[in-house]
Amino acid sequence: MTDFLNISPRTDAVQEMHGHGIDHPHDTWVRNLEATAALLIALGSLLTFAAGVGAIPDAGVARWAQDCLFPLQFPVFFFCTGYLYQRYRTVRTRRAWALNLRREAVVLLVPFAVFTLLGLATGSLTGTARTLTLPEAARALLLEPVAPLGYFYTCFLLYAITPTPISRRNAYGIVLAAVICKVAIVALWTLPSTAPAAAALPYAISSVAENWIWFAGGIAIALLRALPLMRSREKAWALGALWIAASIITFTAGWIGEASHAILDAIGIMWVVSLFSTLFRSGMQSRFYGFATRYTMAFWLMAPLCLRLLFFLLVSLGVPPVAPWACLGLGALVCFGAPVALMAGLSRLGSLGFIVYPGRYLAPVPASIAKNPKL
Repeated sequence: MTDFLNISPRTDAVQEMHGHGIDHPHDTWVRNLEATAALLIALGSLLTFAAGVGAIPDAGVARWAQDCLFPLQFPVFFFCTGYLYQRYRTVRTRRAWALNLRREAVVLLVPFAVFTLLGLATGSLTGTARTLTLPEAARALLLEPVAPLGYFYTCFLLYAITPTPISRRNAYGIVLAAVICKVAIVALWTLPSTAPAAAALPYAISSVAENWIWFAGGIAIALLRALPLMRSREKAWALGALWIAASIITFTAGWIGEASHAILDAIGIMWVVSLFSTLFRSGMQSRFYGFATRYTMAFWLMAPLCLRLLFFLLVSLGVPPVAPWACLGLGALVCFGAPVALMAGLSRLGSLGFIVYPGRYLAPVPASIAKNPKL
C-alpha cells in the first residue's frame, strides 16, 4: 500500500474534487463549476430546512428552485467528470481499465460508504425512513444509494463501462450509445404503459441510463476541443435567458418530468459551461473560488447531514415555531460553516481527511494511464 497511499495530502491536489489530474490553469473553470454545484446542493438542503422551520413557504421560487435548478447539479458533475476523465486519463486497454478502476474505487467508494453509513446513523437518530440496520445498510451500499450520494455509485459504474476514446469516431460511438440509453429511459418513464416497468428497474441501470449522456458529453467536448465554440459572453447570456425562460414555463405549466428535465439539463449544461469557461478563460482564480474549491466535497457531503441534525435538535427543543428566521440564520451558518470547520478538523487529525478527499492522499496516477495535456 505504500506506493498507493500517502499519509499526508499532496500539495498539487489541494483543489481536486476527487482525484482528477492536476490543478491545471485551463481547468480553473471546471473546478469552479464543480464548487458552484456543490454549494447549490448545500443551498437546496438549506431551502428544505427553511421550509421545515417555517421561514419560507414550500412554494413559489423555492419550489421552482427545487424542481428546476437543483436537479441540474448532478448532470453538471457528470459532465465535468467526463471532461476531466478524457483530459487526464488514457484508458484503452484491460490493464489501464483495471488500474483506473482500482484508483476510482478508493476515490469514489470510500466517501460513498462512509457518508452512507453516517446518513443512515443520522436517520436512526432523527427517526427518518432509512435507518442504520444491516439490511438497510446493504441496500444503500449495493442497490439504492442514499441521496445525494448516488453520484459516486453511478460515476464508478460509468468509469467501468466507458473507455477514453482516441478518435472522433470512438467519441461519436460513445455519445450515440449514451443518447440511445437516455431516450430509452425517458420514454420508459414518460409513457404511462411503461412507467411501472421503469420504476422497477435497478438503480444501477436507471441511473447510468439517465446520466451517461452527460458524462459522454464531457468526454466529447474534451476530445474534440469544442470548448472554444461555447465561449463568449453573448452565448452565455443567451443560453442563460433560454434556460430561465424554459424552466419558468415548464414549472408554471406543471410539465415537470423526465423529458422536461432532460431538455432543461441539456440547455443548463451548455449555459454553465459557456458561462464559467468564459469568466475563467485566463485561468486566474478568484479569492472566493480559491477558498470554495478546497471544500467542494465537504459542502456536498456534510451540509445535508449537518442540517438534518440541526433540524432535529430545533424541533426537539420546540424552537422553529418561535423564531423561524433566527433558525434560518443558524441553518445558513451550519450549512456553509460546519463543513469548513469539520474538514479543517479532519485534516489536522492525522489522515482522517481521507474519508472526504481520498484523491488528495493517494500516490500520483500511474504513468501508464496518466495524461498531462498542454491545453
